[in-house]
Amino acid sequence: MMKPLMRKNASGFTLIELITVIIILGVLATAISTFIKFGTQIYTETTARDQLVSSARFAIERLNRDIRNALPNSLRLTDSGECLEFTPIIESTIYTEIPVAPESYTNEIRVIRFDEPFDSNSSNWNAIVYPLTPNDVYPASSSNDDKIHGIDSINEVGNEWVITLDESVRFAEDSPTQRIYFINANRSETVRYCLFGETLTRNGTLMAEDIHNLGPPFVPPFEVLAATLQRNAMVQIRFLFEKNNEEVTFNNEIQVLNVP
Repeated sequence: MMKPLMRKNASGFTLIELITVIIILGVLATAISTFIKFGTQIYTETTARDQLVSSARFAIERLNRDIRNALPNSLRLTDSGECLEFTPIIESTIYTEIPVAPESYTNEIRVIRFDEPFDSNSSNWNAIVYPLTPNDVYPASSSNDDKIHGIDSINEVGNEWVITLDESVRFAEDSPTQRIYFINANRSETVRYCLFGETLTRNGTLMAEDIHNLGPPFVPPFEVLAATLQRNAMVQIRFLFEKNNEEVTFNNEIQVLNVP
């Protein structure tokens, strides 16, 4: 007697099942890619914001340090307010004897000895007394009655420095506090911050990028506020840092600590 043939059950997916699986996988892929996209976007925006803040803090901190060491009344604006220029102080002390009208001309002055001695470059120093305007610091022409004079040599006598100047001179006027400042005779040592385009430079060296001018109307990035009877001179700084649609605005005031 012959046995009946056994048929194996057919295995596999139906068309409906395949379509359903494809749809589910497509939904999952879309959700995952959207999640990754938003996560990447958040990371990019956060990184850009951190870079802007770090760049701004670095630039502002360096500006603070430089301006607080600026010679009184040496700050001035150039290039339509896009550049801030000033002269840094090497040393300062109290003078005990300087020639002031109607005294006679002399090439010798005496100052109280300070801890930092004159070095081999002291002959490149200038002495300046009671600068009231940038014109006193950056004179168009030199005169023996100016407020700024070159130094030839230095000798220590007790608690004083006896300074020999380049020539016999007479300072324009006395300082109410008898302050005397020493600056570099080389004008290239003048500090100059400029905001051109979107970059902030210090004497041509890049300090920060992605900075935009405020406006319209145009607002200068720097403003120098003259000293009054109530406060020292102030420098107003306005920077707008912008990158990848992230904006950070800095409106900072820096006080000029030194006084004539």
